[in-house]
Amino acid sequence: MSIEWQDAYKVGYADIDAQHQHLFDLTNDLMAAEDLPTLRWLIMQLYKHTREHFELEEGLMRKLNYPGASAHTGYHDSLLIRLNALSQQVGQGEFNKPVVEKLMTDWALRHIPNDDSVFANFMATLRYV
Repeated sequence: MSIEWQDAYKVGYADIDAQHQHLFDLTNDLMAAEDLPTLRWLIMQLYKHTREHFELEEGLMRKLNYPGASAHTGYHDSLLIRLNALSQQVGQGEFNKPVVEKLMTDWALRHIPNDDSVFANFMATLRYV
């Protein structure tokens, strides 16, 4: 499985768009990895990137008093829980590709174009982007 970045996923805020594109790259690297040391390194990179990305988005939401922040942050929390469980599995030497595919599909192909685009539209109404 590989997921392709499309310009349609852009939210119009350069830092967020760059982080989203990097998420797609990390996902594809993770899905292509074949040895446990590489998997462990990539899952750590993905977790670190995820934390940094969510901090950026959630910080903007607070700064702009985004009314959907609570629900959006809740979805971020659920993604982090799933990613943490996946990280633990990889740490124990297991790699369940269907679980990775489901997580990343939910995030990259559903959350970004749906939830993040709603936030982007909100920022656009404030002329923030």
